[in-house]
Amino acid sequence: MDDRTRELVAVAASMAGGCQECLKQHVAAARRLGVPSDQLHEAVNLGRAVQLHVKLGMDSLAQAVLQDGELAVVSVDCGCGSDCGCQKGA
Repeated sequence: MDDRTRELVAVAASMAGGCQECLKQHVAAARRLGVPSDQLHEAVNLGRAVQLHVKLGMDSLAQAVLQDGELAVVSVDCGCGSDCGCQKGA
């Protein structure tokens, strides 16, 4: 993967992950490499689409869990819940 593509992927990932400093750094790096503005906008929009997909999926899951009357206990390890199985805290 070339440097320009790597920075565009990093821009989208930064946007999706909500990391402000990462987004600033990767946009600046992409600009230094000569990435056109329209491609930067496309990468940001891709990150937005991923954010929205995750948010809507989590909202749907939360609604389903709440309707079933099951409330997850927040775990100190991963923050997701005691039985989430996400391995985030591993």
